[in-house]
Amino acid sequence: MAVDLAVDVAYLAFAFASLYFIIMFLMLFARNRKSIRLLPPLSALPSITLIVPAFNEERTISKTLRYLQNFDYPKEKLEIMVVDDGSKDKTFEVASRFRNVVVLKKSNGGKASALNYGLKFAKGELVGCVDSDSSPKSDALLKMVPFFSQENVAAVTSSIFVSDAKKLIERLQRIEYIMIVWGRKLLEYLDGVYCTPGPLSLYRADALKKVGGFDEQNLTEDIEIAWKLLHGGYKVRMASQAEVYTTPQNSFGKWWKQRLRWNIGGMQTTAKYRRDLFRRGFGSLGMFIIPFFSLSYFISMSGFFIFGYVLLKWLWNFIAFGIGALSLGINPVNHIDVLLLPDVFTVFGLLVLAASLVWVVISLKTVGKDLGGLNGLVDLALYLSVYITIFPFNLLQASWRFITKDYSGWREFTTVRT
Repeated sequence: MAVDLAVDVAYLAFAFASLYFIIMFLMLFARNRKSIRLLPPLSALPSITLIVPAFNEERTISKTLRYLQNFDYPKEKLEIMVVDDGSKDKTFEVASRFRNVVVLKKSNGGKASALNYGLKFAKGELVGCVDSDSSPKSDALLKMVPFFSQENVAAVTSSIFVSDAKKLIERLQRIEYIMIVWGRKLLEYLDGVYCTPGPLSLYRADALKKVGGFDEQNLTEDIEIAWKLLHGGYKVRMASQAEVYTTPQNSFGKWWKQRLRWNIGGMQTTAKYRRDLFRRGFGSLGMFIIPFFSLSYFISMSGFFIFGYVLLKWLWNFIAFGIGALSLGINPVNHIDVLLLPDVFTVFGLLVLAASLVWVVISLKTVGKDLGGLNGLVDLALYLSVYITIFPFNLLQASWRFITKDYSGWREFTTVRT
């Protein structure tokens, strides 16, 4: 059948593309493994303004501000600013109790709006975005600043990990964030860091102002601003040794909504910069990031439909066989062929699985995070077999909402945890 042939071809293309990217990243690691945790030489300590956008964060803002005041950085060169984005609780009052913290208040406009508002008053040469539930290590800034000594670097992000992972959904996110840290650092060697996440990222203030600040219409301003800087000819780097911890989503519903926002925001950004595709004048943005992003969507969705088709076909044949056997008075259970004969599809599937396991093991070892014995291995098995298979379902709904422009639920988006 033509449909079966198309599915076979699509499956092989899916497996080949998956293997290609895994092998590409492994080769990047092999080539750059000695420099992954190295820092550029530090020439000077610029002044920094850390902006904390906050909306109804009276329970978490104190902890975050204490972490920021504990940074190992010259106090005379560090300005801490909270932008209360129209909170309805006591966020403003709680933040105002801290000494040497600038607290601004504005009407609700969203996280990007709060960051842009703070940028107007920021005095630092560098401006940092810090989510109101972030817990950075005290040496994080000192490990991020050296990257700005490199030519044309306008943004530097950090390694973001999950804190206090107790529930299963939190522990699975913990593994995912470790994978993201390793993958993002490897992308740096291709000038392909395409996101500067909110838990802790630094920017050159003049570069931010030159490109027009954060996009207040995008659901993922941390992705869009990275693309905007790359579009403007700047570079983005990642300080892998600068660690910051963030609060994971503690329920499947919240996780699902967060990933919908991530996917929709990524689609918004891809659509906005689609004209840069394959244009050498925009460097890695046009020649790698946009194709990589687009192909990732395609791989995820094609895998989803291929798996769905194969599963439904197997169920149909199984049911048809059972009904036919019963109609002839034959017990179908006694005639089920359980012999699995290896073919090219099985071989490619096993290759993808093996490459994925190598990827995970190397990433855990390189990042230096222990999953915690047997329980950690169980979590890893669930991550590889269940967790990542949910992503295409979320991407499918996100695609529909992007096409129909249904952004309800995020019109007043302000924090990373909504």
